[in-house]
Amino acid sequence: MKARSLQTKPVLIIGPTPPPYNGMSVATDVVLEGLNEAMPIVHLDTADRRDLANVGKVDWTNIRLALSQGMKYLSLLFQRNPAVVYVPISQASLPFVRDCLFLVPARFLRVPVVVHLHGSYFPQFYKNSSTPMRWLVRFALRNVRRAIVLGDTLTGAFDGVIDRDRVRVVPNGLPDCAAGTKDARSQRAHRRVLFLATLLEEKGIFDTLRAIPSVLKVVDCVFTFAGEWCRPEDKLLAERLVDELAIADYVEFPGPVGPTAKQQLFLSSDVFVLPTYYPFEGHPFVILEAMRAGLPVVTTNAGCIEETVKDGVTGLIVRKRDPESVAQAIIRLLTDPNLRTRMGNVARERFLAMYTAPKFTERLEAVILQAIEPLAPESSR
Repeated sequence: MKARSLQTKPVLIIGPTPPPYNGMSVATDVVLEGLNEAMPIVHLDTADRRDLANVGKVDWTNIRLALSQGMKYLSLLFQRNPAVVYVPISQASLPFVRDCLFLVPARFLRVPVVVHLHGSYFPQFYKNSSTPMRWLVRFALRNVRRAIVLGDTLTGAFDGVIDRDRVRVVPNGLPDCAAGTKDARSQRAHRRVLFLATLLEEKGIFDTLRAIPSVLKVVDCVFTFAGEWCRPEDKLLAERLVDELAIADYVEFPGPVGPTAKQQLFLSSDVFVLPTYYPFEGHPFVILEAMRAGLPVVTTNAGCIEETVKDGVTGLIVRKRDPESVAQAIIRLLTDPNLRTRMGNVARERFLAMYTAPKFTERLEAVILQAIEPLAPESSR
């Protein structure tokens, strides 16, 4: 009965697709791929194709894009008459104002809305906002049918704005493209530690660089730092640290990597490290990619990471902003191949049990149907 209510009305998906590759664009890809087989969808692409350095900045290009996307959105609302609008919600003032271009028209036209929070910073954003901004947040989100968060620890993220009985937990998920692939780890003479993310200070790149001399005193290995620099000053500081620490022979910076090269990096590495203290952290796809490839993960308790990486079971949780803690965790894994293999195997088992694309789609589809159900005639019988 529920499925019939979706046959004539599509779900309108708002969100950016790659490039550039970041958590939000990857999330949109996963949503589109999963829901495309489950229900009719229409997509409004909100991508800015420039590099990641433009994320969060306000310039005339961003303003022009926002206005253009807002007009396209209004056209889709009237022409396609969607059953529900799905909006990934922002955690900062100006991006949230842009989100209002999607939230407010849907409210006035009484189109059900599902918002999806891809991070953990929303409570701080709301608390620290001005009085007018807090009013706008409450006004725009007051009538949303469902709000999605990434983990149980984030169920209170919308307190004061959205009632908890409308909040649902949907962890991220990914296709299992590692099945049947060849493990290249045994073919190398040295060990490899992989850091793969947007190359930001807050993602822990400097803590990882500062950990390298301690690691090299115990084990011979190479550190690969893959990803795109977001700030020029971070790149300059990293280059200076490499020189000061005399580790140039032990580090690689391949730059941004596409899906195929990324998967090969995971399959040819021994440990994945992400000692993040990024304030917007949620449920990083890159950690799921590492688990999918059977890698033990060295990370921190940021966002809802600790719900995914079980300390001492699938990886090691280290202290934030503590290079020595990072170094000792890496040393422990690199010097104990049995522990490393066991944690990697359990990490992959956990990925298959909880974080695959079909499981993500099943959970997301259920939330969207819950948002639509009150409008279906069958729901009142």
